[in-house]
Amino acid sequence: MVAITSFWDERKLLVFVSLIIAASIFMLVELDAAHHGARSLTDQIVTTVIVPVEDAITQTTSAVATEFTTLVHAGSLAARNAALERKVQDLAATNERLRQHAAENIELRRMLELAQTMPEQTIAASVVGYAPEGSRREISIDRGWRDGVRRDAVVINGDGLIGHVIDTGAHDAHVLLIIDPTSNVPAYLQDTHTWGIVTGTWQHIRMKYIGQDVKVRPGDTVMTGKGEIYPEGVVIGTVREIDRKDNALYQSAVVAPAVDFGGLTHVLVLRK
Repeated sequence: MVAITSFWDERKLLVFVSLIIAASIFMLVELDAAHHGARSLTDQIVTTVIVPVEDAITQTTSAVATEFTTLVHAGSLAARNAALERKVQDLAATNERLRQHAAENIELRRMLELAQTMPEQTIAASVVGYAPEGSRREISIDRGWRDGVRRDAVVINGDGLIGHVIDTGAHDAHVLLIIDPTSNVPAYLQDTHTWGIVTGTWQHIRMKYIGQDVKVRPGDTVMTGKGEIYPEGVVIGTVREIDRKDNALYQSAVVAPAVDFGGLTHVLVLRK
């Protein structure tokens, strides 16, 4: 028993002496670093080992906190996003309404200027019906014979010729559009005063019976010629392309209408 106790005492003494020696060496290294103005061993250990570990712990803690906050507020964030999406949709709808109103105001301003040039000859009307898939290309307006609208009255707007009245009620009337295949309008090319007949082709119009010796160019303006129904000098449209056939007596031209028939809202009826 005495021998065992002595052995452990000697080991404790050895460990104690080793710690003293290590501490002395550490202090000498620190004193030497301070003497030469260098960074101490402690600072180097802290900078190299402890600081990166602390940064990693801080970043991990911050990420966890962020995720936790996101989870806690997920419901409110979803509600806010939904509210913002609804607001964006409302703003888009408002913008579209304003755009439509602006376009309508431009149309009404042109019609007002036109009506002011012939105040006793026009009747303002609104389009109340349009059947693009019907058997005829026609519109319904909210003015009839009680308002002075008569059969065969010519209908226009600020852009040009629309068509003519084919029947009337007390407070409504039907207007045959010039894009209808049964429509025939006497017309001439403004630059050359060359005559022809404009007929409908459902989507656009065609000017027929143009002499082969006439130089027709894309962009030429087509106007109404004075006839049984139509007055002279109303814009019909512009030439889009020319159809020349060899050995044919006449040439024809595809005409882009001046009027947007798909967006008609207001018209002027010329009194007979």
